[in-house]
Amino acid sequence: MGDEDRGERLPHRVRGAAQTAAFPSGSALSGELRQRIQAAVVAERSAQGPADQEATSPSVRGAVKGRRRRLTTVPAARPAQPAPAVSAGPGAEDAEDEVTEWLGRAGPASAQSPPAAASTSAPGPDPSQAVARLVAQVLVAVLVFGLLTAAAVRHFVLSPGTGAAGGALAGQEAATRDAAAVWVLQQVSHDVTVSCDPAMCAALRAHGFPSRHLMALGPASPYPVRSQVVVETAAVQGWYGTSLAAAWAPAVLASFGSGPAAIAVRVVAPHGAAAYQTKLAAAQAASQAAGAALLTDPRVIVPPPASGQLTGGLVDSRLLRALRALAVRELVSVVQFGNAGPGASADIPLRFADLAEDGQATGPSGAAYVRAVRAYLSGVSAAFRPASMTTVVLADGQAVLRVGFAAPSPLTVPGSPRSR
Repeated sequence: MGDEDRGERLPHRVRGAAQTAAFPSGSALSGELRQRIQAAVVAERSAQGPADQEATSPSVRGAVKGRRRRLTTVPAARPAQPAPAVSAGPGAEDAEDEVTEWLGRAGPASAQSPPAAASTSAPGPDPSQAVARLVAQVLVAVLVFGLLTAAAVRHFVLSPGTGAAGGALAGQEAATRDAAAVWVLQQVSHDVTVSCDPAMCAALRAHGFPSRHLMALGPASPYPVRSQVVVETAAVQGWYGTSLAAAWAPAVLASFGSGPAAIAVRVVAPHGAAAYQTKLAAAQAASQAAGAALLTDPRVIVPPPASGQLTGGLVDSRLLRALRALAVRELVSVVQFGNAGPGASADIPLRFADLAEDGQATGPSGAAYVRAVRAYLSGVSAAFRPASMTTVVLADGQAVLRVGFAAPSPLTVPGSPRSR
């Protein structure tokens, strides 16, 4: 083959046409042709890169396609030094064409794709989306870390029996529970049902409150509307949240402790807080009228602070009836009205009256007077019979007879007393 023949464009070979002619053996190829093949393969591999990576950039694909066109259509440059003699035997041109066609097939699949494929390739990742994902991952990690930290602090610091702080809290809870149990035993009627968590119920039972009137609560318990009093501990508040105090037990009879160990003894409103407030207002209006009538009795002596509580409708209706009945038999000198519940709500009726034991204008005084009052009030109707009558020494040293009634106060209109 002459030089002028090598400068011409190689004819395009139709696939399958080479099968009709005899393909020359590897020994029939000239040394120059072998060098061209090796150079083409090395150049093609360098442009292609690793076999498992596909060129996706348009510039790289263009370079690969351009190299393929040069290999298949552009004649190779003549070497600077004279090449050894080439023996062009029969079929040399066919062999060269076959090699050219083989080189065209040896390129990567991406190089053989039509040019339109480059324009339809998927776009690369958006940097702004990558930043947004990174920020979201960081925020989630911070949130999870905060929750885990809070749970760890609650478990290792606030949990009973865990560390010094946990032990102190457990002791505080036990002491508060014991104080609340003693108060409920002394101040709450033993004829009403008291709801409580298992630990509180056990403490009440241990102090002597009747077991038949205790109703233990749990995480799945409904609102304790079948009871008259509920002891709200941390466990009970965890089960019902703030809805118990807001909707079903709005009035506090007494409260003990603070923080996680706080306990509140509440009056249950079986028909809801709104109905309870309506009945309470009606009872207060009736108590105002009864208190004003008691002030007109000449046998009843009431100092100014206590008289204001009477006219304000703040005194328990049972106590009003008991004092009016007592005034029929004895002179009644009221020192003060009060409530035995620490931290009680402002609208809780006052359930006890302190009566002076001596210095009476007429009749017996001192111990004899106390015995007469106790004897009389112990025999009145059960509807207004006092739950307790004890001698108490006030802060100023005065001894008084404290006449008290059990909680909770009935929201009823006081009627005319009937003495026996």
